[in-house]
Amino acid sequence: MSDKFTVTQIDLLKEIGTIGSATAATSLAEMVQSRVEITVPQVSLIPIENIANIMEGPDRLYFVLDMEIKGDIDGRIFFLLPPDNAKFLGGVLLGKAPAEVDLNDDLFKSSLREVCNILGGSYVSALANMTSMTIFISIPSLALDMVGAILDFIFIQIAQDAEEALIIRTDMKVKDTNLEGLFLLFPTVDSLKKIFSILNVT
Repeated sequence: MSDKFTVTQIDLLKEIGTIGSATAATSLAEMVQSRVEITVPQVSLIPIENIANIMEGPDRLYFVLDMEIKGDIDGRIFFLLPPDNAKFLGGVLLGKAPAEVDLNDDLFKSSLREVCNILGGSYVSALANMTSMTIFISIPSLALDMVGAILDFIFIQIAQDAEEALIIRTDMKVKDTNLEGLFLLFPTVDSLKKIFSILNVT
C-alpha cells in the first residue's frame, strides 16, 4: 500500500472498486445471458514502480485492453486477461467452445473489447456517481503481450503523468467457470487530488 495516502483515502478507493465490481457483474450477466459472480475485489494503491511485484514472470502472456480516462479527470485503465480465460469468455459470447475460438478472429477481439467497455464503464460510473463528475473512457485498444513489454509501456508512457496505480484484483465466475482478471487504474496525480477534494476526504 502506498504511504502517500491516508487510510480514509484508501478506503474510499476500495469502496469505488467494490461498487464497480457489483455493477459490472450485473451488466456482464445481461450480456452473456447467464449468472455472473464477481468476488469482492482486493483493492490496493501502490507506487507505480512497484507494479512488477504484482505481475507474474516477464514472459507470461496477457490480453491487454487499454482505455483512456477523459473528462473531469484523466488517466488510463488496463484490463489484463490470460489467453485461456479470454478464449473461454470469447466462446461464451460467440456461442463456441473455447477450443473453437481463434485468438486472431475479429469477432473474438470485438467481444473482448465490449466486455472491457462494460467492466471499465462500471468502475468509472461508480466514481462519477460518487463525485458528480463527468468521466468518459475511450474505445479499448487490444493487444496480446508479455508482462515485460506491458511493464515497459507503463514505465515509459504512463509514469510521466501518474505516480500511483490502483490495483483491482477480482475473480469472475461465468457459467460456473472461474476467470481471473486484473484491473490497473492509473489516475493522474491531479485527478486523485480532485477526487479526494470533491469528496472531502483527507
